[in-house]
This record gives sequence, structure tokens and C-alpha cells, in this order.
Amino acid sequence: MRTISTLLTLSFQVILVITGTECVRAQAPAPAPTLLTEENSARAIALDSVTQVRDPLPVVALNNLSQDRRTRLALFGINVDLSSGENASAVTATARDSRSRSYSLKVEFVGKVPKLDWLTQVVVRLPDELANAGDVWISINLHGQTSNEVLFNVKVQSEPRRVTLPARRITNGQDNYVDAAFSFEFGMNGVGALSLTRNDWDILFGNRPDRDTFGVTMVVDDRSRIRDLGALNWGDSFQVPVIPAYPVPTNEPDVDAIVGHMYVVHTKDTDTDLYALFRVEALEPGKSVTISWKGVQSPEGGIGGSPSEGACFSTCLARRRVL
Repeated sequence: MRTISTLLTLSFQVILVITGTECVRAQAPAPAPTLLTEENSARAIALDSVTQVRDPLPVVALNNLSQDRRTRLALFGINVDLSSGENASAVTATARDSRSRSYSLKVEFVGKVPKLDWLTQVVVRLPDELANAGDVWISINLHGQTSNEVLFNVKVQSEPRRVTLPARRITNGQDNYVDAAFSFEFGMNGVGALSLTRNDWDILFGNRPDRDTFGVTMVVDDRSRIRDLGALNWGDSFQVPVIPAYPVPTNEPDVDAIVGHMYVVHTKDTDTDLYALFRVEALEPGKSVTISWKGVQSPEGGIGGSPSEGACFSTCLARRRVL
């Protein structure tokens, strides 16, 4: 069992400067904050703040007690001492991914661990941009001093999943909307998913009676986008393109459902900013579609960065960009 261990007690140095008969006490600079890691490792001692489970952890967690279902990560450190009157806003946190893109993590709590006054807990919210990111390096900053970087693993969806969606139809006054829609964020649809999705979905199939199409505009604040990448298999080499969200809520045109084609969806609204891929595996015109899907990390740039060429799939021999 991995626990917090092997901690060093750091002495606080005081220097006396003698000038004539006066004695002036000068204080050495406060030591930089240090995040704790496992023994002989750079991997963070960090837990889900609710479930107390360690990594890998997803950005979106179904068993999370918060309304937004986003994972809160508890980091542990020393020399993280707030001044009188300060709160969690005095501490900032940053994550760096495998492509050296940096992301700001919202710090929601900073406080001493009960009965361990030398140990501070820092709780951060994992942002949507880190979904499916894999290993990231996390650091904090307090009073202008930056801590060491510690390694943390964001859970990755390793294999595509399948789902069959009926075309949306209203029959005898009954609308099957929640069955024709799907949430990549939570990986589910139907009436049983409403408590999580709050009727906010990522795609909708068969909303037009004359064509088999996918749509992504379903709520008033939707700025989502969808693009058909053409005929692709999951084992092919290709780039996940950057598809900038609309700057304001906009109705994105539907795209045709074509067997064997891969699609990228950028879900963007007030609560969500996620990317996903899906492929049409089977289509029964006017009735249903079977898709395989996978959440992927956003290919967009991090703090102060510009969008990258896109996230790699397979060996990235083919490079694409959608504007």
C-alpha cells in the first residue's frame, strides 16, 4: 500500500547581522514549496479528493459527488504556508502534458492536514483539456516560488466502445430523443443517463426524416463542431484535427452518416470542452446506426499557446487539419 512516507524535517535558518552595538535579525528566504512523491520516484503522492483512490484517474468521473462530475485531485506538499488572510487563490497550479503544452488547474482548497501541521493538502480541479492525456507533470506556485514537478496519470480510454442509436422519431406522441442522442462525456444515453447528462448530449442521430445525419447543436449555449474525416479505420495513421469551437452559440450543420467514415466532435458549451472520435460501423437507413467511439485529448494549444497540428493517432503518417 502506497502511503505518505520518508519526509524530511527542514530547519529554518536565522542569520544575525551585528552592526556596532545593534543586533539586527535577518531572515533567510522561505524555502520553495515541495510536492511529495513516492519514494525513489517522481510520481506524485496524490488521491481523488472524494474516493481517496490514486491514479490513473479520469477527468470525468461517474462516481464523483460534485455537480460537474469533474475529478478533484488532492496533492500533498511541504513549505506550502499561506500568509495571514490568504486563501486558496494565493496558490496556482499548472499541468504539462507529453507535448509540453501547459494547462492551468483551478486550485479549490489549500489547508493543513489534521494533526500534521507540517503537511499541506492542495486540491485542484482537472480541466477538460486534460481528458485522455496520460502522464502529465504538475507543479504549484506560491509567493512567486514554483515547486518541483510531479508525475500524475490521467486515465486514457484505450479501446473504442460501441453503441447503437435509433433514428430520432416521434411516434404516437412519444419522442425517442434521449435514445437517439449520446454523451461521449459520460459514455451513455437513454432515460437512465438523464441524472448525469441533465439532457445535455454530444451528438444526435436521425433528426431529419429525409437523410441519415448526425447533429451536435442541441442546447441554447452549444458552440460544438463536427467534421467527417472520411473513410478511416481505428488502426490507420491520421491526425486528430483542431476544430475551433464557435465564439458564440451557433447552429452547426448536420453531417451525413456514412459507413466506414470517421468523425471528430468538439463538444463545447458552458459546462464542457471535450473532443471525441467516432466511426460508423453499420447503418440501417432511416432506422438506426452503430458507431464505435473514443474520447481523445484536445489537440488545441495550452496556456498562451496556439493550436497544434493535432493529436496523433497510430504513427501519424498522414497529417490533416480542419479549419
